[in-house]
Amino acid sequence: MKNWLSPLVGLCSLLFVFSACEKDETQATLTPSNAPTLATTTSNVVLNQANETQTAITYTWSKINSFAWTNAEHPYNPAVVYTLQIDKQGNNFARPVSVAAGAGPTTALRVDTLNAALNALGLTPGTATPVEVRLAATYAANAPVLSPSIPLTATSYRVCLPPNTDRWSIIGPAGVDWNTDVPLRYDCDTRTYKITRVLNAGEFKFRKNSDWGVNYGSDTPRNASGTGPLNANGANIAVPTTGTYTITLNLTAQTYTLSN
Repeated sequence: MKNWLSPLVGLCSLLFVFSACEKDETQATLTPSNAPTLATTTSNVVLNQANETQTAITYTWSKINSFAWTNAEHPYNPAVVYTLQIDKQGNNFARPVSVAAGAGPTTALRVDTLNAALNALGLTPGTATPVEVRLAATYAANAPVLSPSIPLTATSYRVCLPPNTDRWSIIGPAGVDWNTDVPLRYDCDTRTYKITRVLNAGEFKFRKNSDWGVNYGSDTPRNASGTGPLNANGANIAVPTTGTYTITLNLTAQTYTLSN
């Protein structure tokens, strides 16, 4: 009798341990009071690198108001991280790109930030493409709470970087004055530096890195197309009348063009 009683006692002990463990596994649950909402200022954006520091689009959204706990001995208010998720339309957010939304209630996305997200999705630059955007609220170890998605038609651009860190500008009263540089933008397609803006009737020169150490003028009149040769430390270049012009600086060909 002693032989079978000991295993029986041991079995009962194990059942008691498992029963106690099962009781200890009662899970505390955390339930948000509401789902976040999302609204936008526009449903169509065309991005341009020349405006990369400007705001492309602004989203307005609502936070989770509160949380309710069940079976929690020590309830607390968890930190919530809000992100904007962007994905191609119809992809069901299978591989979204996330952008930090900040503290809210508005998130202003810069042109370069949104463009980087769109390029990460594999959008073709220069082509209007439908995407979807939603707000994700992530807290503790739970799955995020999501807002309804809203559509956006977006045209991204190919990021264009100059061949080096040199900065080229025009300076002179045709732009502002002889103390103020007006920056030129590098064009990857033509490999030139350009600007289109209103110029005053007056003169200007080109210079590198806002310094007179390297500057170009021109000692020869422009041809019928508005193109002339560049000359190091050359004569001031004249703008005949006030108006909107495009200035092109071609360092490879050592020419410039002034056209309107």
